[in-house]
Amino acid sequence: MLKLSIITINYNDIRGLQKTVESVIKQSSKDFEYIVIDGGSADGSAEYVLAHDEYLNYWVSEPDQGIYNAMNKGILNAKGDYFLFLNSGDVLVDDPEIISKIVSILNHRAVYYAPIYIEQNENQKIVDYPSKIDEKFAFTNTICQQAVIYHASVFENNLFDEKLKYISDWKMHFSLFKRKIKFIHLNIPFAIYDSNGLTSKGETKYNSHKERLKLQFLEFPFYFFKYYGKNWRVLFKLFKILTKR
Repeated sequence: MLKLSIITINYNDIRGLQKTVESVIKQSSKDFEYIVIDGGSADGSAEYVLAHDEYLNYWVSEPDQGIYNAMNKGILNAKGDYFLFLNSGDVLVDDPEIISKIVSILNHRAVYYAPIYIEQNENQKIVDYPSKIDEKFAFTNTICQQAVIYHASVFENNLFDEKLKYISDWKMHFSLFKRKIKFIHLNIPFAIYDSNGLTSKGETKYNSHKERLKLQFLEFPFYFFKYYGKNWRVLFKLFKILTKR
């Protein structure tokens, strides 16, 4: 039975796409399927994907409604028991056996998460997360999505919220935590996150923070006041967000 689906989304980032695809197809194990969802790029990405069709189980190049719409397309076309998202520019660690090592560990209907390398301007640092995710961490922090492997069951009637532009993955993780889905820490880092992505740069990083603060207040008010109710700095930021016209 197919155990892992790796899903890459891309839009007009052929260089990042090349990095990601090459890191995946050089894996010695073939115990996974590989899916690429391209948003109708005009930079040669579709032609590159077509040239590597033999390595892909499914791919499409067509306009979409953003990151989470593209990710949902990947989910709906995936057949694995577990899903790993590697967006354009993100790569697997330099170990042709890393997929085999990870797949051998996966055996629960759970969300697995691991340390991750963060790459910026050719420099890397490793970020790890608590061995156990508690409510405060789940609400006030986030786990880099490229460090996460999801059991397919968590997406049954439960796709990413496409109304959100930046932080639907945070909403997904917190919602899964509230549903008491098990989060299991892996000790093996398997991915390198390209911090030049949409939610990691300047204004978009700031907008991502604003979107999350507003979502936390409007959809999870109990937890918002539980963890931010005495933080006047956060409350002032929220006031500015809500009153801005």
